Amino acid sequence: MPQNRDLEPIILPMDLKFNQKPKTIFRNNLDALKVELVDAPTREQALDVAWHYVKATWADSPDITPSDAGLAEKSKNLEDVLCFRALPTPMECLGFTFRLSGLSFQEVTHIIRHRAGSFAAQCTGDRDLRNDDAVIPESVENSPEYLERWIKLTEEAKQLYSDMTDSKVISMMDARTILPKCLTAFYYMRLNLKDLLGFVRQRQDIQIQPAADNILAIRMAIEAAKLLPEISAAIDFNRPDMHYVKTFRIQEGDKWISRGTNLYYPEPKNDIFEYHPDDTIYKCRREDLNGTHGQGKTKRFTKMWKELTHEFETIKTDYQNSQ
Repeated sequence: MPQNRDLEPIILPMDLKFNQKPKTIFRNNLDALKVELVDAPTREQALDVAWHYVKATWADSPDITPSDAGLAEKSKNLEDVLCFRALPTPMECLGFTFRLSGLSFQEVTHIIRHRAGSFAAQCTGDRDLRNDDAVIPESVENSPEYLERWIKLTEEAKQLYSDMTDSKVISMMDARTILPKCLTAFYYMRLNLKDLLGFVRQRQDIQIQPAADNILAIRMAIEAAKLLPEISAAIDFNRPDMHYVKTFRIQEGDKWISRGTNLYYPEPKNDIFEYHPDDTIYKCRREDLNGTHGQGKTKRFTKMWKELTHEFETIKTDYQNSQ
């Protein structure tokens, strides 16, 4: 069909920013992270679903009435489901939707690698990215000589992106490939309860997973446990990271190899096996890598992790005391 200039132009869903000077707010990568639970079942709904599914196995008729059971009994039933002491299928019926923001490209690749989830992404193809925020890890913040270059390269990349986009001879689709991983995005992530627990257990690993993943995992666990305190019985943030422990050092014939990610020396909770100091890429724990001017300082992650684990343990204690 031909063009028709008599038609009223459509209203595009994005803001056009042609010829605007790019703006960048730089934030610490952990401070930038935000976790919001935007949709989930109520506790009553979750308790009833778990009751119906578990009790159906032995019921003589479909008329199973959870109202006949008290709160404590239904809560114990859901806890059994979460801890695999009862039929785990109810977990697949309970969906949780999170809005995760302040994500660098690295966190994005890690959440979408969890294939059991459903995702809605902040677009990069036809949305102008010149004003998107950028994040900086603490070790870089503590290294002035690298921090200056980090900021300069990010700003130069965004300016080049803007110049190419403004030229209108290079598509945003092509221009975006120059942008660095440190620019932020938000994602919606939908998981059933079983896969949520799996995601948290995988990403809580402080030996192998990045610090940002650890923070996302525990915040997601806290938000879910605030709604369903029974979840706190199924997660233990103090347990050793057994994938790391089991894959760190393996004997194969007359040689010792690794099938894991041997970045750092074991954290105290994981220091339950013998190892050679040359078994790791860095000859220290993760806490000790804190930039050129951050040695001896307590890292931001350590403070946040202590506060968040305390918050989660408080939920767990309150739940246990209520039983």
